Amino acid sequence: MKTTITFEFIAGALSLNLVDTAGKRGESPVERLREPEDLAVWLEAAGLVRIPRRFVTVAALASACELREAIHRCAVAAISRSNLDADDVRKINRTAAQMPLRPKLSGAEVLLSAKNPVEAALSTIAANAIEILADAVRERIRSCPECHMMFFDTSRPGKRRWCSSASGCGNRAKVRKHRARQRRAAPRRTA
Repeated sequence: MKTTITFEFIAGALSLNLVDTAGKRGESPVERLREPEDLAVWLEAAGLVRIPRRFVTVAALASACELREAIHRCAVAAISRSNLDADDVRKINRTAAQMPLRPKLSGAEVLLSAKNPVEAALSTIAANAIEILADAVRERIRSCPECHMMFFDTSRPGKRRWCSSASGCGNRAKVRKHRARQRRAAPRRTA
């Protein structure tokens, strides 16, 4: 029985949402794009394009994973204030240069479409990566200290630390900190 994968879209940037389909980097990695069908599900959940799952190929999945890893390496370089790898930049630029998704009206609904929908969706993702990797904003790319998910800090002060403060890693860190303060403040019993 196939297990259903759930995707989170809390990174604040489409390209980093793709990066986060590979979880727990540096620990015990979790791959959420294991087969072409997973990519089809992710593309639809990301609001990019709805593709019949049988039309997403193994080659399309490999292209998506290659793009994801190039974006990840560039984001890591941006966080450490290092130069972006030229091969990764070429990969992102080549992908962004493909025909992107185009909006079309369908009744009162706007749909995104293209002749080659997977290639166009990857082009749209790569274009987003270019936007967030630009010198002017790249300092807002972060990695959660708890789960290592990447995110783009869209907060006004630019001081976001965690992937999610309300119910995720940020909340857990705050609870741990609060409990530690309570333990330190509790009266000590003597025998």
